[in-house]
Amino acid sequence: MKRPVSLLFAFLQLVFVGFTLAQADPKKEKLISLSEDNGGVINLNSNSYDRFTEGKRDYGMVVLLTALDDQFNCAPCREFDPEYSLVAKSFQKNKKSKDLFFGHLDFRDGQAVYQRLKLMSAPNVFYFPPQKAGERKDFVKYDLARSGFSAESFAEFLSRESGHKVNVARPVNYFKLGAKLFLVVGAAAVLKLLYRHLGFVFYHKNTWAIISILFILTFTSGYMWNRIRTPPFVMPGKNGDINYIASGFSSQLGVEPQIVASIYGLLAFSLVALIKSVPQFDDQTRQRFGVYIWMGCIIFIFSALLALFKIKNGGYPFKLLI
Repeated sequence: MKRPVSLLFAFLQLVFVGFTLAQADPKKEKLISLSEDNGGVINLNSNSYDRFTEGKRDYGMVVLLTALDDQFNCAPCREFDPEYSLVAKSFQKNKKSKDLFFGHLDFRDGQAVYQRLKLMSAPNVFYFPPQKAGERKDFVKYDLARSGFSAESFAEFLSRESGHKVNVARPVNYFKLGAKLFLVVGAAAVLKLLYRHLGFVFYHKNTWAIISILFILTFTSGYMWNRIRTPPFVMPGKNGDINYIASGFSSQLGVEPQIVASIYGLLAFSLVALIKSVPQFDDQTRQRFGVYIWMGCIIFIFSALLALFKIKNGGYPFKLLI
């Protein structure tokens, strides 16, 4: 009696193991293995990219496409790559880490993918949601220009699209923290020593006029937009060019507030010079030339500002000199 029972039990075990193996997804098992071996980031080529992103999958897949070779000089790729790796490494600690995977495809290993997708710039980030057999879901692209390069913004995008809670565990940079603390203490000590000799500067009207102008330039040039959205500083364009101005009034690059603030600052300086310095000339001829010079500066700089608006939006209707 014991023997038939033992045979039946062994048969049931074999059936259960066979059913389990039939249910296992070989692609997912391979991704789990590669993810654990590479700190959460799976290096892909054109073939593995197609294998893991096409067909049935019961997992989400994120792929970063870069061009890291020196010949491309892709500064945004080098800027975002460590932020991407940080998100991938942080998600490894999540209990759902086997449901969302992070891949990396460089141009050197994935030229066929770049050509098929007609990609002309890098980096690009695609999220492939889970899909059933026979389905063909389109990937969701992470907008780096609008959302920024920070790991926190990218993690927020993934949490929204994948349904998994993606947190960022950014390691503490003790050297940077100590350096900042040292600078703050040093600056406080210097100010205390100089206050008795330069204290009058803090009460002078020109000091507060300069501070007020700096605050105005900061908050009218788009600086707060950068702080909120954290856009890339510059973007690569066609033929290896660098774009300093993002087209459209709904987006901007990190360098744009500096350009706009510089133009506004030159306008403010020219106007103040016209009002304050020219009347101090005793000679009427010098006054006349001073007016001509500073008015010319104001008109030229204002023309540059209108030209900048034209670059931002080709339909901008106004133009002065440039």
